[in-house]
Amino acid sequence: MTNKINTALGSISHLELHSTIRDDDGIDQLHHFVTVTLYVLCATVAGFKEYASEPITCWNYGQYMFPHYGQHVNSYCWTQYLYQYPNETNLNITPYQLDALGAPEHDTKTGVGKITFYRWVTMLFLMQAFSFKFPNMIWRELNAYAGSNIVKIVQMLQDVIFAKRAEKTERLQQVALFLEQWLRIHRKPRWFMRHQSSLPYIDTTLSSCMMCIGTDTSNYLSTFYLMTKALYLLNTVMQFFILSIFLHTNFFIYGIRLLNSYSEGKSDAHSKSMFPTVVMCHFRTYQDHRTTGRWVQCVLTINLFLEQLFLIEWLWLLLLLTVTTFSFIVWCFKILQTQTALKFVRRYMRLMNFYCVPATASKSFSVEEFVTEYLRSDGVFVLRILSVNTNEVVVSELVTELWNRYLSFKINEVGQGSPTSSFQQEIPFRPDDRKVEENERETGPRSSTDVDTEPVNSKGMSSV
Repeated sequence: MTNKINTALGSISHLELHSTIRDDDGIDQLHHFVTVTLYVLCATVAGFKEYASEPITCWNYGQYMFPHYGQHVNSYCWTQYLYQYPNETNLNITPYQLDALGAPEHDTKTGVGKITFYRWVTMLFLMQAFSFKFPNMIWRELNAYAGSNIVKIVQMLQDVIFAKRAEKTERLQQVALFLEQWLRIHRKPRWFMRHQSSLPYIDTTLSSCMMCIGTDTSNYLSTFYLMTKALYLLNTVMQFFILSIFLHTNFFIYGIRLLNSYSEGKSDAHSKSMFPTVVMCHFRTYQDHRTTGRWVQCVLTINLFLEQLFLIEWLWLLLLLTVTTFSFIVWCFKILQTQTALKFVRRYMRLMNFYCVPATASKSFSVEEFVTEYLRSDGVFVLRILSVNTNEVVVSELVTELWNRYLSFKINEVGQGSPTSSFQQEIPFRPDDRKVEENERETGPRSSTDVDTEPVNSKGMSSV
């Protein structure tokens, strides 16, 4: 028995509510994890108040002051329509005229209306939680369909951060090989990617954009990641419209109006009309062979904290809308702009001090071709996700391995010899030094005499 208890406690202690291995950025985490958690907590609080406490208390008088009668009236009024009282300071005013059946016929005072939303608050919070989780579910399915398995790659890189050098090198080679094979599978020939247009400025614009939508154009993941970002943004905006319909008010300015009333030290009349605490309930009783309609006064205690709860939600949605809009714009530039991708790759190449290019290399060995022809949009996107969720040093080492594989691929492609013999004599390459690249394009690759004039270290590499 003791062993079973210990096993159960051990299983609970290892239970993870949220995995640390992620395939998105921090803004996405705010949506599908933090926001979902907040809504579930709000639904729990509202549900506890509704089902485990007394959300409404009605006043009974005269011969109806029995415990079972009071419980019945509270339950009945909670499930039926409640009506705002036109004047809480004068209870002699009848809020409605009754028809022959005793049901409300029409309002006798302006501002008197039915209240029904409070019964659906718990369900509303749960639906909102699902709406914020739904884009992440779509992204996970699309990611799995693409076969990229970013989560597994992130896990492998996180495991080798403090691993021994031999093990780290082996893991990095495995990841680089997987990425290379995956990119080759989802890639069309280069002639398909080239944009042909009779208008020069259109051709220039398209050529500077890394986006060419298609499952086999090496931008499948990056395209749908932008779509997922757009879904997060659209869902956040839709919450304002949904709450405006649900609360019968303009939720876009709800928080501003409520905060202004708090700053002035007075209650907001509009807020009290949305979250009234004193309401009227109408029901009919059958007694002495006749039907009698009755009005009772009720107190909605649940509305005492719903007003504050929706104010917190308004503030959170406003913050979420701001950061999501900024994140969507930033990722559009990251994915669509080729120059942004080049800067990103060069940054991680600079972390390794220098990169090597074979001494027999032609002018085609460039970082620009490495990004646009080899990595392409999806390759750069995966590296960005890895940089967000892992260590920069590991990502820079992975870029190094991919760069070396790219060099081997180019050597085999142009027939400049085997990769092993070609890497015996190498020269330093600064990916951020554009002047050197321009000179090489004009004058051609440096000769062997130029290489010999530079100091060479023990590994056969010239120092920078």
